Amino acid sequence: METTREEKRARFLEDQDTARKKRNRKILGVVTLLVIAGVALFSYLSRPYENPRGGNFNIGETQNYKGQKVEMTEIPLELKDGKAYISLEKLLEEKILYTEYTGEKRKYYGNLEYLPLTALITPAGRAVLAASICEPCYGTKFYIENEDLVCVACGTHWRLDDLMGKFGGCVNYAPEEFKYSVENGKIVIDESSLSNWQPRYFTDEMEQFES
Repeated sequence: METTREEKRARFLEDQDTARKKRNRKILGVVTLLVIAGVALFSYLSRPYENPRGGNFNIGETQNYKGQKVEMTEIPLELKDGKAYISLEKLLEEKILYTEYTGEKRKYYGNLEYLPLTALITPAGRAVLAASICEPCYGTKFYIENEDLVCVACGTHWRLDDLMGKFGGCVNYAPEEFKYSVENGKIVIDESSLSNWQPRYFTDEMEQFES
């Protein structure tokens, strides 16, 4: 039987409607995926602070270290009522500080009876507080060169903004950061966080050996 013009037109409209529905389903699927991705990204960016990487306080302005070499300035660490304090003003002035936690004398690492600490400002303007130890080589002093943190003992370089290793023998063991707060112009950390510090290097080596 010959297909009439009306039947052809009806079939064409039906095919068009089917194609439109398929197209709408694809668009809806893409939009849904974008919404899910957006929610996931928002959740990630809004997550509670847990493990610092590049400091958890922003001073409000970036720093330019290009073409510069900034040595550590040594300062005393203020201890009071179970907390340790570092002047944020002094850190802003010097850019990288060295101090020692002497509240509890014990063997922290190697021959260290007290815990060396460093505080520094990253190029992004974040304040970092960390154990001033390059664990594999036992180095305790660092300096800023261009936009790198450099170990005096072994010459390993880490990116200053996030302490990711660039080159050298100890790239996996940048100074271990501490969580802290800023109160009344001072970086504040509980003494317990310092007195309980344990090195990562031998722990990691032992775990690899046992596995």
